Amino acid sequence: MKIKPIKVILLVALFLLLMVNVAIFDKKRAANVQSVPTLPKPIAKEYALITSAGQGTDAYIINDIANKLLIHNYFMPQAEASNLDIVSTLVFVVGYSAIGERLHGISYDIERQRIIELVNKSKEENLVIIAVYIGGEHQRDKKTEELLSIIIPETDYLISTKDANRDGFLSDMAKSNKIPLTLVNGVNDLSEPFASAFR
Repeated sequence: MKIKPIKVILLVALFLLLMVNVAIFDKKRAANVQSVPTLPKPIAKEYALITSAGQGTDAYIINDIANKLLIHNYFMPQAEASNLDIVSTLVFVVGYSAIGERLHGISYDIERQRIIELVNKSKEENLVIIAVYIGGEHQRDKKTEELLSIIIPETDYLISTKDANRDGFLSDMAKSNKIPLTLVNGVNDLSEPFASAFR
């Protein structure tokens, strides 16, 4: 008789363990629902304006990729809302850099306000917004996360690295905002998804 309660307890524990594992699996699977290798059809038009969000140097990498792909673009790391009058697509390259801000003589608050104004003007003008975040999870400080939180809800396409999404931060945001997300292994793999947005 004493064996039965132990069996029941073990079965209940096993059942609960199974349910927890299913929930974790479903969460991981759901986090990747929006993930695509490339866009199935283009969403962006040239000219594109490529700007930094946080004054990190990754914007120079995306500008180089756009030039190699022969995508007509303007590269303005400190673009203002008034610069959007001549473009059809806005590309944010997100990554906070205290050094970059000091070099450009601006504060984080000024940079944050510039990003908000660019997002608002882009939505008013019905411009396509593409967000790129190259930095890994360890580089995603609170200021970078705040900039991502401002930009991603208004983004039409998000491109990042698998390392940057190790904790599911980006895929969760993409899913909750119904944004297509491409996660690549590294910088060398950015060209194909970036090109898919335009061609």
